Amino acid sequence: MNRKVVSGLTIILLIVLVALLFIYSQSMGSMVQAQEETVDLVSLDHIVEEVNDFYWVTIDESYFTLDFTDENGNQIYAIVTQDGGDIQYFTSQDIISHQDALSITLSENEPTKLLRPRLGMMGKQPVWEISFKADNNTLSYYYINASNGEWIQTIANI
Repeated sequence: MNRKVVSGLTIILLIVLVALLFIYSQSMGSMVQAQEETVDLVSLDHIVEEVNDFYWVTIDESYFTLDFTDENGNQIYAIVTQDGGDIQYFTSQDIISHQDALSITLSENEPTKLLRPRLGMMGKQPVWEISFKADNNTLSYYYINASNGEWIQTIANI
Protein backbone atom coordinates (compact mmCIF):
# COMPACT_ATOMS: atom_id res chain seq x y z
CA MET A 1 0.00 0.00 0.00
CA ASN A 2 1.19 3.43 -0.65
CA ARG A 3 1.69 6.05 1.99
CA LYS A 4 -1.40 8.16 1.09
CA VAL A 5 -3.78 5.22 1.54
CA VAL A 6 -2.30 4.34 4.95
CA SER A 7 -2.48 7.97 6.07
CA GLY A 8 -6.08 8.27 4.88
CA LEU A 9 -7.13 5.07 6.66
CA THR A 10 -5.39 6.23 9.84
CA ILE A 11 -7.24 9.55 9.77
CA ILE A 12 -10.58 7.82 9.20
CA LEU A 13 -9.87 5.41 12.07
CA LEU A 14 -9.00 8.30 14.39
CA ILE A 15 -12.20 10.15 13.45
CA VAL A 16 -14.28 7.06 14.15
CA LEU A 17 -12.55 6.53 17.53
CA VAL A 18 -13.09 10.17 18.54
CA ALA A 19 -16.76 9.94 17.56
CA LEU A 20 -17.23 6.73 19.58
CA LEU A 21 -15.52 8.25 22.61
CA PHE A 22 -17.76 11.32 22.34
CA ILE A 23 -20.92 9.20 22.17
CA TYR A 24 -19.77 7.08 25.13
CA SER A 25 -18.95 10.12 27.27
CA GLN A 26 -22.31 11.73 26.47
CA SER A 27 -24.24 8.60 27.42
CA MET A 28 -22.31 8.14 30.66
CA GLY A 29 -22.75 11.83 31.46
CA SER A 30 -26.49 11.33 31.94
CA MET A 31 -25.89 8.47 34.37
CA VAL A 32 -23.29 10.44 36.34
CA GLN A 33 -25.57 13.48 36.51
CA ALA A 34 -28.52 11.34 37.67
CA GLN A 35 -26.37 9.77 40.40
CA GLU A 36 -25.06 13.14 41.59
CA GLU A 37 -28.56 14.61 41.74
CA THR A 38 -29.85 11.56 43.62
CA VAL A 39 -27.03 11.80 46.15
CA ASP A 40 -27.79 15.51 46.63
CA LEU A 41 -31.48 14.78 47.17
CA VAL A 42 -30.87 11.90 49.60
CA SER A 43 -28.29 14.01 51.47
CA LEU A 44 -31.11 16.25 52.64
CA ASP A 45 -32.39 13.35 54.80
CA HIS A 46 -29.27 11.24 55.47
CA ILE A 47 -25.52 11.61 55.55
CA VAL A 48 -24.24 9.60 52.58
CA GLU A 49 -20.91 8.27 53.79
CA GLU A 50 -20.29 5.93 50.86
CA VAL A 51 -22.18 5.09 47.67
CA ASN A 52 -22.25 1.29 47.21
CA ASP A 53 -24.22 1.22 43.97
CA PHE A 54 -26.58 3.23 41.79
CA TYR A 55 -29.41 1.86 39.67
CA TRP A 56 -31.53 3.54 37.00
CA VAL A 57 -34.56 1.42 36.19
CA THR A 58 -37.84 1.96 34.39
CA ILE A 59 -40.66 -0.37 35.38
CA ASP A 60 -43.98 1.49 35.79
CA GLU A 61 -42.06 4.75 36.06
CA SER A 62 -38.37 5.65 36.05
CA TYR A 63 -36.55 5.29 39.36
CA PHE A 64 -33.10 6.18 40.59
CA THR A 65 -31.97 3.92 43.41
CA LEU A 66 -29.04 4.75 45.63
CA ASP A 67 -27.50 1.95 47.69
CA PHE A 68 -25.43 3.78 50.29
CA THR A 69 -23.86 3.54 53.72
CA ASP A 70 -24.72 6.23 56.25
CA GLU A 71 -22.51 7.72 58.98
CA ASN A 72 -23.42 4.87 61.36
CA GLY A 73 -22.38 2.17 58.89
CA ASN A 74 -25.98 1.20 58.03
CA GLN A 75 -26.73 0.12 54.49
CA ILE A 76 -29.72 2.05 53.16
CA TYR A 77 -31.54 1.93 49.84
CA ALA A 78 -33.15 5.16 48.65
CA ILE A 79 -35.55 4.70 45.73
CA VAL A 80 -36.33 8.04 44.09
CA THR A 81 -39.10 8.55 41.55
CA GLN A 82 -37.61 10.41 38.60
CA ASP A 83 -40.76 12.48 38.11
CA GLY A 84 -41.47 14.32 41.35
CA GLY A 85 -38.49 13.16 43.39
CA ASP A 86 -40.51 11.15 45.92
CA ILE A 87 -38.11 9.06 48.04
CA GLN A 88 -38.70 5.77 49.79
CA TYR A 89 -36.04 4.46 52.16
CA PHE A 90 -35.33 0.82 52.97
CA THR A 91 -32.66 -0.77 55.16
CA SER A 92 -30.69 -3.86 54.29
CA GLN A 93 -33.03 -5.77 56.63
CA ASP A 94 -36.02 -4.67 54.51
CA ILE A 95 -34.51 -5.65 51.14
CA ILE A 96 -32.93 -8.89 49.99
CA SER A 97 -29.46 -8.37 48.54
CA HIS A 98 -28.81 -8.31 44.82
CA GLN A 99 -26.76 -11.50 45.29
CA ASP A 100 -29.84 -13.21 46.74
CA ALA A 101 -31.96 -11.88 43.86
CA LEU A 102 -29.44 -13.29 41.38
CA SER A 103 -29.47 -16.67 43.17
CA ILE A 104 -33.26 -16.81 43.02
CA THR A 105 -33.17 -15.96 39.32
CA LEU A 106 -30.60 -18.70 38.65
CA SER A 107 -32.66 -21.27 40.55
CA GLU A 108 -35.77 -20.49 38.48
CA ASN A 109 -34.20 -19.89 35.04
CA GLU A 110 -31.33 -21.10 32.91
CA PRO A 111 -29.76 -17.90 31.61
CA THR A 112 -26.72 -17.98 29.39
CA LYS A 113 -25.69 -14.54 30.63
CA LEU A 114 -26.92 -12.57 33.62
CA LEU A 115 -27.05 -8.83 33.15
CA ARG A 116 -27.05 -6.17 35.84
CA PRO A 117 -29.72 -6.42 38.56
CA ARG A 118 -31.56 -3.17 39.27
CA LEU A 119 -33.73 -2.14 42.19
CA GLY A 120 -36.88 -0.09 41.67
CA MET A 121 -40.56 0.01 42.51
CA MET A 122 -43.54 -1.80 41.05
CA GLY A 123 -46.63 -0.17 42.46
CA LYS A 124 -45.88 0.29 46.14
CA GLN A 125 -43.43 -2.58 46.55
CA PRO A 126 -39.67 -2.63 45.97
CA VAL A 127 -38.61 -5.09 43.26
CA TRP A 128 -35.41 -6.43 41.82
CA GLU A 129 -35.38 -6.46 38.03
CA ILE A 130 -32.93 -9.10 36.80
CA SER A 131 -32.30 -9.05 33.08
CA PHE A 132 -30.66 -11.99 31.37
CA LYS A 133 -30.00 -13.57 28.00
CA ALA A 134 -31.53 -16.98 27.32
CA ASP A 135 -30.19 -19.87 25.22
CA ASN A 136 -31.90 -18.61 22.08
CA ASN A 137 -30.18 -15.22 22.54
CA THR A 138 -33.38 -13.47 23.62
CA LEU A 139 -33.61 -10.96 26.45
CA SER A 140 -35.77 -11.70 29.48
CA TYR A 141 -36.67 -9.76 32.62
CA TYR A 142 -37.34 -11.50 35.91
CA TYR A 143 -39.04 -9.46 38.66
CA ILE A 144 -38.63 -10.43 42.31
CA ASN A 145 -40.29 -8.85 45.33
CA ALA A 146 -37.29 -7.25 47.05
CA SER A 147 -38.90 -7.55 50.49
CA ASN A 148 -39.46 -11.31 50.57
CA GLY A 149 -37.78 -12.78 47.48
CA GLU A 150 -40.99 -14.02 45.85
CA TRP A 151 -41.35 -14.10 42.08
CA ILE A 152 -43.66 -11.40 40.67
CA GLN A 153 -43.48 -11.77 36.90
CA THR A 154 -41.30 -12.71 33.98
CA ILE A 155 -41.13 -10.93 30.65
CA ALA A 156 -39.47 -13.38 28.30
CA ASN A 157 -38.23 -13.70 24.73
CA ILE A 158 -37.79 -10.06 23.88
